[in-house]
Amino acid sequence: MEILKNEYHFPSQTGVGEIYARSFAAADKSKLRAVFQIAHGMAEHGERYDEFALYLAERGFAVYVIDHAGHGKSCSPKDWGYFGERDGWSGLVSDSKLLTDIARNEHPGLPVILFGHSMGSFIARLYAERYGTELAGAIFCGTSGANPASGVGIALAGLVTKLRGSYHRSKLLDTMAFGAYNKRIANARTKFDWLSVNNANVDAYIADPGCGFLFTAAGFRDVFTLLSKANSVQWYQNLSKVLPILLIAGEADPVGSYGKGVRQVEALLKENAQERVACKLYPGLRHEIHNEDSRGEVYADILAWCDTVLA
Repeated sequence: MEILKNEYHFPSQTGVGEIYARSFAAADKSKLRAVFQIAHGMAEHGERYDEFALYLAERGFAVYVIDHAGHGKSCSPKDWGYFGERDGWSGLVSDSKLLTDIARNEHPGLPVILFGHSMGSFIARLYAERYGTELAGAIFCGTSGANPASGVGIALAGLVTKLRGSYHRSKLLDTMAFGAYNKRIANARTKFDWLSVNNANVDAYIADPGCGFLFTAAGFRDVFTLLSKANSVQWYQNLSKVLPILLIAGEADPVGSYGKGVRQVEALLKENAQERVACKLYPGLRHEIHNEDSRGEVYADILAWCDTVLA
């Protein structure tokens, strides 16, 4: 099957940089059955999802992948991890909606499924709160439940921003966010081992200059805000009750509290009368389940869920 690739550029609603995005879709439009939009995680970029995007494109999806503001080719490296002076978290959601609008303009009438990983899952969750009635389904990968420290994180990041400036890159904030993530890994090789049991994946992440960079203080404030808002009482109450939702994560993923946080999200969705919620945890896998050696199983599970939703 011939797959066409396109690139897109538009001003970020954060006010920082120009969004860079790409699409992968069958040249024969009669083969297309849905749009699949991907929101990547923190301190990475959309090109890391190329294999996944091609897998879906070869199976009838028009796949759209964004580089979020403050990431990848959507800004210069000096702006990595920065989303503006105020409410950058909201601009990230708006940027994703603008990409959806582009996809809908190119493929009118096709249903849209939104996928978000890690930080991208928080963006996708707030997107679903705003625009869930327009989606055919939402997949939250590597997400987490409520973190009691998120309020402290917002306050501390705000204080660091005020005292040291929005662009200050604080090792304290970085340690607060990620310092404990390797604690269950015996003899960890690197500080990023929590990402994956696949050493080659970890090494590729470390070698990629567009990955693993230290966020700015203002950027951390926005990430902590995303986490807080995505786990608020209002978020659960405001979601469309008929939106199909899939939660997927590794059981050894510290972001999701080793499955506990993901199950918490599942339980609260069901308590709030969400009609179609599915959840799968992968034994032994860490944060990037879509980049593990067993990713073929993850791909197949996502595809099967999409098939069910689209049916």
